[in-house]
Amino acid sequence: MPYRRSSFASSRLCIVALTLALGFSAACATTEPVVRHVPRTGLAAADYYPMGEGWKWAYDLERDNQKILAIYSVIEQNAEGATIQVGSERLTYAVSPAGIAQMDASGVGDFILKNPLTKDATWPVAGGTARVLSTSDEVTLDAGHFYDCAVVEVTRADPPRITRTSFAPDIGPMAIDVSVQENGKYVVTTRARLRSATKPGDDPFRLAKRPE
Repeated sequence: MPYRRSSFASSRLCIVALTLALGFSAACATTEPVVRHVPRTGLAAADYYPMGEGWKWAYDLERDNQKILAIYSVIEQNAEGATIQVGSERLTYAVSPAGIAQMDASGVGDFILKNPLTKDATWPVAGGTARVLSTSDEVTLDAGHFYDCAVVEVTRADPPRITRTSFAPDIGPMAIDVSVQENGKYVVTTRARLRSATKPGDDPFRLAKRPE
């Protein structure tokens, strides 16, 4: 009889342990909420290309069968726009409610982003046309996963070429492809992919520092 009582007690313990284990597993399976992305609407050019002084972007650039790291840095910002340093070259942009446009010696040039930014919106550029292909693209790169991306395609006729740029909200350009026409077909000759972006005030080397 003692042997039977011991066996019965052991069985009860096993049942209780199994019940607790199953209950714990079910709790673990249901405690993590499903996070769903809520699409952003009403984004403007300035949302897709922040140009505060101190912004930096690092791109893996492929051109002419060569791979380099290209660094773009906003070195100056004022009421009219901003200046970006790329190696020894400086690019100046005008930022206004109308959008973001390139600046040259003659003044305001082509818009790279023009408000309102909506799918299939177009605007003229020198020798061609710019078109918004999407404002809801989802893109994954080494730099991260991006939602609500705007894709702008610029087609020019002389010489025939297509430039497609994807802009991520609050980040800026993160994917660029330039294709030229060769033997009746367009071939990608330049490709850039965002490796990292540094916001004003961020320290890109903070993870490498040792605590004092």
